[in-house]
Amino acid sequence: MKVLNFKNVLKLSSVLVLLAMVTFTACTKDPDPEPEPVVVLDGIYVKGDAVAFSDFNEKAMMSSTKNEVGQVDRASLMELYIAVKATGGFNIVKVAGSTKTVYGPASDFAEVTNPTNDEPHSGVFFRGGIEESSAKFTVPEDGFYHVVFDTDLNKVVVARVHWGIIGAATANGWGGSTELVESAFDLNTTTWSIIGTELRSGDWKLRYSNGWKIELDTTLDDGNGNIGVKVNTNFGGSIDDLVPGGANIVNSDPGVYDITLSYTLGSGYTLTATKTGGLPLTDWTGVICDAVGTGVSSDNTNAVPDPSSWNWGNKLLADGAPTKVGDVYTWTWSNIVLEANEGFKLRTENGVAPTTGGANFDAGLEAVDHANSSANVDPATSGNLQVNTKGTYTIVLTIDAADNDKKVITIN
Repeated sequence: MKVLNFKNVLKLSSVLVLLAMVTFTACTKDPDPEPEPVVVLDGIYVKGDAVAFSDFNEKAMMSSTKNEVGQVDRASLMELYIAVKATGGFNIVKVAGSTKTVYGPASDFAEVTNPTNDEPHSGVFFRGGIEESSAKFTVPEDGFYHVVFDTDLNKVVVARVHWGIIGAATANGWGGSTELVESAFDLNTTTWSIIGTELRSGDWKLRYSNGWKIELDTTLDDGNGNIGVKVNTNFGGSIDDLVPGGANIVNSDPGVYDITLSYTLGSGYTLTATKTGGLPLTDWTGVICDAVGTGVSSDNTNAVPDPSSWNWGNKLLADGAPTKVGDVYTWTWSNIVLEANEGFKLRTENGVAPTTGGANFDAGLEAVDHANSSANVDPATSGNLQVNTKGTYTIVLTIDAADNDKKVITIN
């Protein structure tokens, strides 16, 4: 019988062990790379289970806006428009380097039940203090909200947003908003629209919940003559460039329009106004107009304090309903006493749309025919009507329905 050499066995064992070590080493998985650190930019965020993001996201970062008082930029006045669910809540979180400060409502944060005349009236809103806390801001219904935080005042506003259009070009004039229809609730994108609305020659704006601004402070003096801090709840500027509290949007192409306002979280607002047809000729028959303002003297026998929402000086009706020649309608104020250097306007009675016919408007210096008016009339081409000498005047207003309701005023 052949005997196996021990040394050969030992050599064979060593080779097998080495092979096993090589095989084991080759099959060992490399360690996972370290995850990239999440970078959170400095800023102020809205986050929570009631909004689109429960963690930090640049799309939910607040940005500074204008103080409505003086329409000047205010670095500490931060805002974000965002959809919020009624279930759960959200916090406002300030990130500064590695420090993250979580804020919640202070004890005085509460619903505003007695808003000022200029504040929203058709949407609930809350106002009050803010403090370091994990307590959540909450809302009573799913919807779209305006969240405002002034970091110097330590005050917060959370306001429900229902967008509408208002102005001389719109159906209700400056007397009230024409509401836009809001789309179904969505955490990222919301639209408001109106189909087939008439836009006449004139100016208009967007505002939400029938308000122009919300107050955060009424006494702060910025040193430039601006007292108080208020946030705009309206947009002006132009269709292609909406500006909080901006100048009126001017419509120079009267017609029937489809209007859509869209908002996407992280991108902001876009506005479209598509003309779909022309306007029918306006029938101004029977429409009553008044002159209103501090320039309308109380010496006029039939003048009364302005009872409308304008609450501006005195109101005096025209002599009667308009006369009509062709498509031109004419109103006359005979022997109206005007105060010197005081403003007034001509408008549909009480500044609202007439119950039948016509459309709401108010007219000032832009409509004056200076060449055929008294030299006492302010020569400016915009602003309130005004004369430099107290006296008795005749005012004539014409509207040409065939010329896009062009208005002409003479004062003599």
